[in-house]
Formats: sequence, structure tokens, C-alpha cells
Amino acid sequence: MLAMSSLIKNLESKFPDMTFAEGPRAHWSPDTQTVYYDPKERHADWVLLHETSHAALNHHRYVRDIELLDIEREAWSYAVEQLAPQYSITIDPTFIETQLDTYRDWIHSKSTCPHCQSNGFERQKHNYCCPHCGSSWQTNIGIDVGIRRVISSR
Repeated sequence: MLAMSSLIKNLESKFPDMTFAEGPRAHWSPDTQTVYYDPKERHADWVLLHETSHAALNHHRYVRDIELLDIEREAWSYAVEQLAPQYSITIDPTFIETQLDTYRDWIHSKSTCPHCQSNGFERQKHNYCCPHCGSSWQTNIGIDVGIRRVISSR
């Protein structure tokens, strides 16, 4: 296994149009073309390959919340199948599923009707409706914040 500093140097060489920078949390910023990483994070090398995959796959923004899960799954697949083998890294599938579960839980929380607790669907970006009771609600933006649901009509 490569040391984190060696992995970063290799990725910088492979992806010269990207910037790699240490940050408080790992993420891909399409606006600045920067892959941020936290070397203290558990399995930082796996997460770095995942975030680099977002960049390599040209991931930018998502419209519907459910699209984020597809984007995350696609980035993990690319990391496992394309990047990790080049650096003799094996990413544990259980770790990936745990990461994806956080997005699944996030989507489930956002789509749960605040009135009747049934599962609703996203009609427009951050606007959900319930097929059971007819309620509509708006959710806040962001995956790193507590979820808020505000009923807009019933």
C-alpha cells in the first residue's frame, strides 16, 4: 500500500488538471477543480480515490436527491475498478456500503412525510409530496446538515 503522500503525488501526475488539497473533510469541488482530502480520516486513501473518481467522471451537480445516490455509487465503482488496482489498493466493499447507507438514510429522511410518516417523492428539487395524505413539504439543502422538513400544503 502506498503512503498517502505517495498516492497524492501519483494522482497529481495522473490528473494534472486537478488540484489536491488537504481540508477539514474530503470532497470534490467542481468549481475549483479541487479534490479535498483529510489524511486523518479513517481509510483516507479509499476516500481520496472515491473523491478523485468524482472528478475523473466529471461529476458536477445533481438535480434530484436520488441522483446523488447514483453519483456516489458510480464514483465508488470507478474507484474500485479503475483507480485502486493501479495503486495496489483494495477497498473493502463493506466500507462502501456503509458510506452509501448514509446517503440512503439521508434520502429516506428527506422523503418521509412530516404529517403521516409515509414515504413521499421529490416532485421538484427539494420539494416533496406524499401520495398517501397529499401533503407537500420542502427540505433544506445540503447533505452535511440536519434535515428539516417544512409542510407547505396539505
